[in-house]
Amino acid sequence: MLQAAPAFLAKTSYSALLTSATQELSPAKIRQSIADLVGQNRLMEADSLSKEALQRFPQSEDILVIRALVTQVRQDWPEASVALEKLIGLQGHQAQAVTWGQWVRVLRCIGDDARAMTAVAQGLATNPKDLALQEEFAALQRVGVQPALKVA
Repeated sequence: MLQAAPAFLAKTSYSALLTSATQELSPAKIRQSIADLVGQNRLMEADSLSKEALQRFPQSEDILVIRALVTQVRQDWPEASVALEKLIGLQGHQAQAVTWGQWVRVLRCIGDDARAMTAVAQGLATNPKDLALQEEFAALQRVGVQPALKVA
């Protein structure tokens, strides 16, 4: 755990916590503190902190990544989809295959297989050799899924 994290996590108000965080900690350190909360199974606190951190740092890849993780652990698929879509939009062609794969799985959990097919095709466009994306694409093809017109 970070040296600053115990005092950071001891604050009772998330708003005060985030105000302090913006002055004391970077998005990367906030991400680590949220990851620590997840590791301690303090998911509600991690969810609240990640939500507020995203409001303060809406363009931070660190915060979007941890927000996506927290929402997936909580099985909040719609929120996970929003975080992953924003992350991919922010990263553009630099989005990693694992990020595309996470979004495809989340879309499938929501039951939006058409968007999942489009997302996996988009992921494969920049990561054509990724085996996990290839497997997702093949699995969706086997069940006859057609891509949606637009995903990201």
